[in-house]
Amino acid sequence: MPDNIIFYIVFLSQIILISYYYPHQVLNQMRTVIANYPPENYPKLYPKPVEYYKGGQRIYRVINLAIVAMGAILIVAIAIWDYTSTNKVSDAIPFAYWVIQILPILIMELLGFTNFRLMRNTNTKATRYAELNPRRLFDFISPAMFGLAIFMYVACILFFYNIHQFQFHPSNDTFVIFVALTLMNSLFAGIIFRNLTGKKSNPHQAHADRMRQIETSIKSLFVMSIVASIFLITVEGMQELGLNFHVASLMSFYLQLTIVIGLGSMLRKIRIEDINFDVYK
Repeated sequence: MPDNIIFYIVFLSQIILISYYYPHQVLNQMRTVIANYPPENYPKLYPKPVEYYKGGQRIYRVINLAIVAMGAILIVAIAIWDYTSTNKVSDAIPFAYWVIQILPILIMELLGFTNFRLMRNTNTKATRYAELNPRRLFDFISPAMFGLAIFMYVACILFFYNIHQFQFHPSNDTFVIFVALTLMNSLFAGIIFRNLTGKKSNPHQAHADRMRQIETSIKSLFVMSIVASIFLITVEGMQELGLNFHVASLMSFYLQLTIVIGLGSMLRKIRIEDINFDVYK
C-alpha cells in the first residue's frame, strides 16, 4: 500500500544504521586500539591474547552482516504481503527486529565486563588509589534537564489519563503506560546511582576518562527518558487522529533514536584520541 512506503524507507534506515553503520564504527575503534596500542607496549589492556580480541571482532562483524541479510529478507517478505493486503504493517515488526539487532551490542557489553574482571584479577598492584570527591548528579546534568525529564514523565501519564476519561485501571492504557514508564525510569535511576556511587568496572581507567564516560551515560539516559515520554504521547495522539498506518514507521524511527542517543553518544563523545592509554602500560 502507498501508506507503507514511508515504513519501507524508515525500516531500511533501521537496518543500515543499527546493524551496519554503528557496528562498522565500533569495529574501526577496536582495530585502531589494537594497531596503535599493541599488547607489547600496553599489557594491562589485554588480559587475554590479542588473537582473542581479533577473533571477537570477526564474529561481531559476521553476526551483524547476518542480521542485515535477515532485515533485507524481512523487507521483501513484508512487500510481498503488502502487495495483496489492505492492512497496515504490524507495529511489532520494527521492535522485534530491533531486539535481534541489539543482541550483538549486549553481548559485547557483557564481554567487556568479563574483560574488566580479568583486569582486576591480574592487577596485583598493592597500592590502590581512589578519588575522594563525591560524585553528585548535578555535576553531570543541569537541573533544567532533570526537571524536564520529571515534567515529561508526569505529562505523559496525565495525557493518557485524560484520553481514557480519567480512569486508572489495569484494563486501560493509562495503567500500562504508568507501569512501563515507571519501570523504565527506575532502571535508568538504578544505572545512574551505580555510576555515581559504585566502583569503576575498569580498574586501570583514568579518572578523567571515567568522569567523561559517566557524564555521557547519565545525559544519554535522561534524554532517553524524555524521548520515551514524547514518543508515547505522539503514538497515542496519532491513534486518536486515525493515523495508525504510520505508527510502525514512528516505532522504527524511535528505536533508531534510542541507539543514536545511547551508543551513538558514546562513540561521538568518547574518542580514542582523548583516552589516556598510559594507565595500561
